[in-house]
Amino acid sequence: MYLDSTYIEPAQLTGYVRAALADFQINQFQLAQWLPNRNVDDLDYRFQQGGEGLSEAANFRSYDTEAQIGSRPGITRVTGELPPISRKLRLGEYDRLRQRREGGDPDSIVLGLEGDAERNVRSIAARIELARGDALVNGSITLNENGIVATVDFSRPAACSVTPSIAWSDTVNAVPITDLTAWNVAYLAMNGEPVGAYVISTQMLTYLAQNASLRNLAATVVGAPTMLSREHLQQTLAAFGLPPFFVYDAQVNVNSAATRILPSNKVLMLPPAVAPDAWEDTQLGGTFWGTTAEALEPGYGIEQSDQPGIVAGVYNTQDPVALWTKASAISLPVLANPKLGWVATVA
Repeated sequence: MYLDSTYIEPAQLTGYVRAALADFQINQFQLAQWLPNRNVDDLDYRFQQGGEGLSEAANFRSYDTEAQIGSRPGITRVTGELPPISRKLRLGEYDRLRQRREGGDPDSIVLGLEGDAERNVRSIAARIELARGDALVNGSITLNENGIVATVDFSRPAACSVTPSIAWSDTVNAVPITDLTAWNVAYLAMNGEPVGAYVISTQMLTYLAQNASLRNLAATVVGAPTMLSREHLQQTLAAFGLPPFFVYDAQVNVNSAATRILPSNKVLMLPPAVAPDAWEDTQLGGTFWGTTAEALEPGYGIEQSDQPGIVAGVYNTQDPVALWTKASAISLPVLANPKLGWVATVA
């Protein structure tokens, strides 16, 4: 296959797919709010695993005595390779001729190529989102596909995985406010800051809305409501000094099976959400995007400063005649401070 710039330049198509990726991560695959994107001009990721945690208190001293010697937190330097991920679609000679005939000009082919490029990027975004979910739920990422077999373990402490004494599916007896408050206290003791956000499924939200103890909190002289609204649940959490919840039910197609990004019976306890590209605003971790071999090709025409990140181009074959649209990236989500990501199995 040969790079083909007849209909659209690779740099232009790369700009198109990067905009599409940004849109997917705002409207569909939203875990970049906790593992935001970070472009690196490299094949590897590097970060310091750890964090300040609780602030160490200094000691007062008497005059004319030495200052107390402080200590630095233990930091582990973590490095690893970013795995490649690519996707391509074929526009055959019949489809190519049909599109040109129906559109009347080459612009119809350009639209078809852009549509294929967007489909490729959606598939890549879906796989990266699955990896984000894996990291946040399990504290590790397992890869076993297409010739790559690896497990990236971020060494999250066992204490970051919790369960309630009564499953939330028992809406008569469960006490979710008690559970969340206790976990928040433990999270604060470990990290020196409270939980900033809960990520839950619609199923868990339904259990909360039907929970007897929560409904009793909203009772009036005429009795308790049969179900609480989302707004009332958010207000109840705030009244107990707890952070807001985000409902996340995204699913993707894995080997022709609908697969949830996050299990429906889990609740994630995370730092506050940030913008999908604001990696410097969180200590939890990020999603690293490296520089692909395609980005270095002169035919792609990508400026050096723009080379890290997902790229796309059109290729042609002559026998049979066809155009191929390919998107490529090297990427992996990582947990820099796994203690900031807790998970509760609540049902």
